[in-house]
Amino acid sequence: MTRKKWSFLFTVCLVTALIGCGQKNSQVDKNNNEELNKLGQIQVISREEGSGTRDTFASLAGFNKDGADGIDKTVNTATIADSMDSVIETVNKNPSAIGYVSAGTTGIEGVKTLEINGEAVSDNKGKYPLTRSFYLAYSGTLNDVEQDFMTYVQSAGQEMVSGHYETIAKNATFLSNQSEGTIRIEGSTSMAALMNEIADAYMKMNTHATIQVTATDSTKGLNSVMLGNCDMAMSSRDLKDYEKELLNYNTVAKDKIAVIVNQKNPLSDITLYMLKSIYTGGVKNWEDLQ
Repeated sequence: MTRKKWSFLFTVCLVTALIGCGQKNSQVDKNNNEELNKLGQIQVISREEGSGTRDTFASLAGFNKDGADGIDKTVNTATIADSMDSVIETVNKNPSAIGYVSAGTTGIEGVKTLEINGEAVSDNKGKYPLTRSFYLAYSGTLNDVEQDFMTYVQSAGQEMVSGHYETIAKNATFLSNQSEGTIRIEGSTSMAALMNEIADAYMKMNTHATIQVTATDSTKGLNSVMLGNCDMAMSSRDLKDYEKELLNYNTVAKDKIAVIVNQKNPLSDITLYMLKSIYTGGVKNWEDLQ
């Protein structure tokens, strides 16, 4: 067979393969569209005002209202959840729901986590767009036991951080000074489980210390430490300017906010623009995302 005939046959095969692939992709898109149509109206799940996760999510998705200190533009028909567990439970029960939680949340395996702008929450290259820091904030100067605990969090405590979050320092050897006292920690529900784990490990090393962790939300924790009602505040959002003037704070971990939907939702990826449209009420039905 001549070279010219071989070239012709190769071209025919290539075109046929491309057409078949295109038809297959079109069928997949068609099936996804049909499944999205069945979901109907989007049930928007949001955290409560004061939640650090809500504040950071709104800021990174671009729907904060009139500056960092304003109330965000979350649609008023959103279902408000007061904890990450509540968000997961609601999304798990409702095929039309969408929500957001800390990527380190226990139980997130039962729902579907969406990629954002094509980046997976498991990405370790720094490209995932919904990334934040966890902070411990305090007023004035730390006493001996508070400083000992803070040193532990930022050294040996990073071993526990690495289980679900990104560390801010290498796991280092720690020797407690065995200071006595009670440390009251209050704030972010996203941080509470991690802080409890770290606190339990620290109290085994320093049996003279007692650490009490109370989960409320970031804003309540920061207000409480400013009023002297607790010793440290857990904040899963950046501190506002006036809070930075009144408090000192240390970064203890890096976290990602995962956007979750029901397992029956055919979507695997969503853009920040789409998230903004959903959470501000611009898009009300799943079929409108097609």
